[in-house]
Amino acid sequence: MVLTASVECGKYIKAERGTLTLADGQLRFEAGGQALFDVPLSSAQRITWHWYSFGGGFEAIIADKSYSISFVPRGAGLGVWYSGLSTGRRWRAAMEGRPAPSGPPLAARLFIVFFQIIMLFFLACFALLALGVAIEPATPIFMRILSGVSAAALGITCFIMTGQGIMAVVRALRRKNR
Repeated sequence: MVLTASVECGKYIKAERGTLTLADGQLRFEAGGQALFDVPLSSAQRITWHWYSFGGGFEAIIADKSYSISFVPRGAGLGVWYSGLSTGRRWRAAMEGRPAPSGPPLAARLFIVFFQIIMLFFLACFALLALGVAIEPATPIFMRILSGVSAAALGITCFIMTGQGIMAVVRALRRKNR
């Protein structure tokens, strides 16, 4: 099996973009047309998948030199971050000789759930604030109408997002019980 991924090697602003390849037990990293390392995977002195990278990167010590490899580029958006975590999970399984995992990473799923809950909370707060302005008698009529429409739109959005979340949980539970 051959795995190839675009990665960053290094920490902080010193990270170099390049290509990491795993083929026939040989681990190779190329950046700028040069190979930084090309060694058998078994010759790596240590490979550590740190918990704080959520499986999106690892640190390898090869020939007494430390390399920090990240499948998630700096400044990545949510979709690229999610893709990087999935790529990291496949690479870890291949490097450890396990079958490739199915489904998205747990950390990414938990983050998305947490993000959706926070978003729902803020939408609900804005809906209540808009509703407060809409029912205040001292507010000009135009502002009352605008606030009422905004409150209704935000309330409907909260309702739809809650329904989508419930449906996603139901689908996940049905898949699990199959």
